Amino acid sequence: MSLFWAHTPAFKDDSGNEIPNSISEMRMVTIEKTKQFVLIRGESISNPVLLLLHGGPGSPETGLFRYYNYSLEKKFVVVYWDQRVCGKSYTKKSVGEPLSVNMFVDDVCELAQYLRSNLKKEKIFLLGHSWGTLIGTMAAHRVPELFYAYVGTGQVSSMPAGELESYRFAINAAKESNNKKALKELKEIGEPENGIYKCGISGIKRERKWLTYFGGAIYGEKSFLPLLKKLLITNEYNIIDFYHFFKGMNAPSRNKMSQGEFLKINLFETVKELEIPVYFFLGRHDYQIPSSVAEKYFNYLKAPKKTLEWFEESAHCSCFEESSKFNKLMVEKVLKENIKNLV
Repeated sequence: MSLFWAHTPAFKDDSGNEIPNSISEMRMVTIEKTKQFVLIRGESISNPVLLLLHGGPGSPETGLFRYYNYSLEKKFVVVYWDQRVCGKSYTKKSVGEPLSVNMFVDDVCELAQYLRSNLKKEKIFLLGHSWGTLIGTMAAHRVPELFYAYVGTGQVSSMPAGELESYRFAINAAKESNNKKALKELKEIGEPENGIYKCGISGIKRERKWLTYFGGAIYGEKSFLPLLKKLLITNEYNIIDFYHFFKGMNAPSRNKMSQGEFLKINLFETVKELEIPVYFFLGRHDYQIPSSVAEKYFNYLKAPKKTLEWFEESAHCSCFEESSKFNKLMVEKVLKENIKNLV
């Protein structure tokens, strides 16, 4: 992290010369009448575009993607996007505006159109993580003509079913380890009903605390600290950006949407078919957005081509936890299997 100067480095060869035809740009783009931040990086502007949809809602992952998945910039023009009201897209004016899932889906569709036009591409690839898989799946369903393929990791399917399984994992882990404090707190909040805890946002925060402690978020870890350290070293953010990062995560309008509309989402009912190739990259130990529920959705979903890849040493963040395998699959499977469609 730079204290005051946010920048993105140019691509250079072994002699220190900037690589011709490369792109490394930070832009503010008008999407649905709001200014939103995008970072565009690729060793060759001729490569296909890959749009990344981060998690949350409201948790930009540019630093993590840049640290763990930078090699994708060799084969794709990678677009890192801070969604509305978070990270470098955060403003005091926008923080109080009502938010809805459909607003974010609209943003994905408009940004995809912008990238196609501005970067002169017929279509683009779409990669979602966690919350990003929800708006990514919905955008791919709405405007499939914009995309070559969709990739989901930490894939949302049915939030009510997933939240119930997540809670049961946490309380069973507490029983098995005889963690009395965890048992007490989890019993106090009780099982969620239709994805919602009776005590509201404090319930999901408490459940996530223990879920993470028992390794259901990051496999083999008790906290997000190992990833947080990597998040904070990106050149593209300065100290003000990180202040906005944490302010945006706790925006009242975001919390209202996250604890209401988001937790009631059920893609089994709303997105039964996609008209483009679909790839699910799932962590075997993911209980934050349980991969067992995502697997059922994968089997239920209709698509012209479907691929499910398991990451055996990952929980919710396969793209970071097993980044080498993830990056290889993005190039050798997702890109190669769809390259024949590229112009």
